[in-house]
Amino acid sequence: MFEKALSNNACAAFDNPHLISCSTLECKSDACVLHKSAPDGVRCWQVEAACCGAEHQGDLKEKRGECFNCKVFKGSCPTIVEELGEHYNNMMFLLGKQKKELLKDKELIEHLNRELISALEQIDAKNREIQKMMITDKLTGLYNRHHLISVLEDEIARCNRYGHPFAVMMIDIDNFRSINDNYGQSAGDAMLEYVGGLIKENTRKFDRSFRYGGEEFIVVLPETDITLAYIVAERIRKGFEAKTFKATKRGSDSESFISRTLSIGITASFPYKTNEISIEELLNQSDKALYLAKNKGGNASVRYE
Repeated sequence: MFEKALSNNACAAFDNPHLISCSTLECKSDACVLHKSAPDGVRCWQVEAACCGAEHQGDLKEKRGECFNCKVFKGSCPTIVEELGEHYNNMMFLLGKQKKELLKDKELIEHLNRELISALEQIDAKNREIQKMMITDKLTGLYNRHHLISVLEDEIARCNRYGHPFAVMMIDIDNFRSINDNYGQSAGDAMLEYVGGLIKENTRKFDRSFRYGGEEFIVVLPETDITLAYIVAERIRKGFEAKTFKATKRGSDSESFISRTLSIGITASFPYKTNEISIEELLNQSDKALYLAKNKGGNASVRYE
């Protein structure tokens, strides 16, 4: 039977033809867990804390000696064969009980693992969200100035390794201070937000755009030479030039339409000079080109020569 139980992974029980129950002896102990409603196949000597003769028997080890002397057990085991069979049934019963407990523990562990994985995924998503918030300008939806250095370092390293060009544009809203002075900060914010959206619309997914500070923006364009960058800059400049904004002048109740223009300075890395590229040099070159655009009266895109 033991070999059968092992091979079939099942509890092969000893069939005891002499088995009797307490009800046969007219037991009146209502405190007994098996009284009147004994589960199928379970003996009283397989139940912990059974109440026998109005006394609780404790755990299975404590019950063992008492059960051997119980008249129910003796009546069920008239020979050594039945006694050995019941000992075997006890072992298999305990093994089955232990297996059920292990399965419950396994299910509990799997459930906790699923909850842990879910919690880790939520934490990871929250961390990504926090990280994004840390590097994103809330008003324009573009990256902020702090993230610019990291992106430029990556692009310079890629340029040094593969010899591919990339371009940098510095964008500034012409005469922007007068917007806040004459129409209030909300009008200025609306203009800044529109510039952020305009830059996104006219750049590729792998381009990186930043609010550099105040009304200044920087766009990093990988795999782009200065000519292509100029074309992109002109699209952005012309798109903003055509835009008008509703605003109410300070001290007035009537709305009016206002507009502004952009000045854009452009520079680009050169593959044959990749070892000489530095972040400071790129920003200085784009800033000098922007200064030239301002000197032309604004509303211009100028390439660094």
